[in-house]
Amino acid sequence: MTVNVDFASLRVLVIDDQEFVRTIVRKMLTQLGIGVVIEAQDGTSGLEAVAREVPDLVICDIQMRPLDGFGFVKALRATPGVSATPVIMLTAHTDANTVARAKELDIGAFLAKPVLPPALKEKIAAVMSERQG
Repeated sequence: MTVNVDFASLRVLVIDDQEFVRTIVRKMLTQLGIGVVIEAQDGTSGLEAVAREVPDLVICDIQMRPLDGFGFVKALRATPGVSATPVIMLTAHTDANTVARAKELDIGAFLAKPVLPPALKEKIAAVMSERQG
């Protein structure tokens, strides 16, 4: 069962160390009608943004320094008030080890790079309706 997700009401945080990737994802989110898009350049600034902005959803790259995507999610899951925030991981790597680590951290979905708008919309709808359902 899919719940109707109100994209316009969503606050989405995009965390990626590559500015051009953040720009592309932000443009796609805006085209999908997402209400607020927040950006951070790594896991550490991502955690600061979560505390400040309290997003409904985080879209996060895995490979970043100094704090990678897994480190970010681990810290997020340990933070009261935002620990259940859904996360979609952006990655070029969907090997078994990466997927297993993601499952341990309760990551909602994976999006392979390069990101395409239909896949992005589908993953957001699935993750958010799972949270509402």
